[in-house]
This record gives sequence, structure tokens and C-alpha cells, in this order.
Amino acid sequence: MLRAVKITPKLVVRFAFLPFRKVRNPCLYCPGICIASCPTYLSSGNILLSPIGYARFHDIAREKCLKCWRCVQECPLGYNLPETYSKPVKISLRIVRPGRLILVADEEIDLQLAEHLSESLGTGLAVVKGVAERYNNGSPIEYKTLKKAKRVLSGAELAVACSPEVSHALGIDFLGIHLKDLGIKLNYEGPIHIPCLLKSQREKLLKSLEDAGVRPTFVDEEECIKLSIKENYLYLCPIAKKHGVRTIFDLISY
Repeated sequence: MLRAVKITPKLVVRFAFLPFRKVRNPCLYCPGICIASCPTYLSSGNILLSPIGYARFHDIAREKCLKCWRCVQECPLGYNLPETYSKPVKISLRIVRPGRLILVADEEIDLQLAEHLSESLGTGLAVVKGVAERYNNGSPIEYKTLKKAKRVLSGAELAVACSPEVSHALGIDFLGIHLKDLGIKLNYEGPIHIPCLLKSQREKLLKSLEDAGVRPTFVDEEECIKLSIKENYLYLCPIAKKHGVRTIFDLISY
């Protein structure tokens, strides 16, 4: 029996990208759908410093790619290009202080900050190891260790990440989305920066910030903190503190 097939834009796209699903690295066959979102390409204009180049030259990618995952967010297939640069990394997670609400921090990225926050806010605290390596080298997380980490956190009513990196790696909400749950009020008016790794949480994040007392005059989600820092912006990344700029954590009163 013959059946008529309705041609829709979605169906056309699915057929157009069907060959990509049959190859190990679809970036090698893509004309560069994502390069307009790549910070290193936009700042240099050099095609070598773009996902097209990084897909072919992993040595360059490990050094030059910012591991911001913007190319993955723009890719129609959601292909994790940065995860092809290096071998898988094992992560481990331990509960330092149990609690109904647990702050999760990476040992290298934001542990000291999280310890202070946890003690001041009266929350639990969990420490993960290995996440920093993922966003330095682009390493994929070994699935078994990721599954185990999530199982350890499953006992908490709510687990939130203190950094965009931990949020993205573990698939848990960023602290900024749960300011009300943490009893945090902020007082700030001015431009704010949305980290690359939190773009998928943008709407929830902005609402939470505004409910907590942040009044954004401009929202910058294009610049990457690893390439550009503006002194008058409010940043959500703990690593911004290393650059001496104001972060959301500086506004939290205990």
C-alpha cells in the first residue's frame, strides 16, 4: 500500500542530516553551521580556530578551543565536539555535609567559595573531582562515574551547582536559579553576563535573579569570559573572581 508523506520543514531537516548520523565525526561533513557562535573564530576570523578546524586538529583544539560548548548548543545533532579532544575523565563525588539542600562544588573550581556559602546558609555540601579537567581539556565524563555521582546526590531534596561547569557536567541546576530556596536577596542594577554553559537555563535564571532583586540594564550572553572581561558587569562564574571583577557571590549577604 502506498501512503502519501507530508513534507514538512522538520522532515526535510531530518533527511538533510541523515548522512551525518552514519559517521563518527559529523563536523567533517558540515559546512560550519555553528561557527558564528564560536568565540575563538569570531575574535580571530581564522577558520582553523573554529569547530571546523578543531574537528580536524585536536592538538590545536585542546590548546585553543575554550570548551564553552556553544558549538554543541548550535549543532542540529547536538554533537559533543569538545568531548573528542581527550580521553574520558573519571569523576568522584562525596558528601562533606549532608542536608535537605546541597551545594555542589568542584575541588579545583569553587570549593573554597562553596564551603563558605554552605556554612553561612546552613546547607549541605558535596565536593566533586574531575569536572575542571572536562572544561580544561574537553574530556567526556566516564558514564559509570557520572551515574554514581548522581546516585549519591539523589538522596538530597535539592542539589544545586555553585559553578556553571558543575551544573553543565552533572545536569543539575545552577545556584542562581534557586536563590529563593536559599533565602538569598540581592541588590544590583546594571549589566549582567550569562555564562556560555548556562544559556539553556537563561529564562529561569533571569527570572530568579530579578525576583531576588537584580535589575538588569543589559544581558550579555555573547562574550566569553575566557576571552573578554568587563569591569562594570555582574558575573555569575566563580572563576570571574580571579579576574577581580564583581560576581553574584560578592552580593550575597549572610
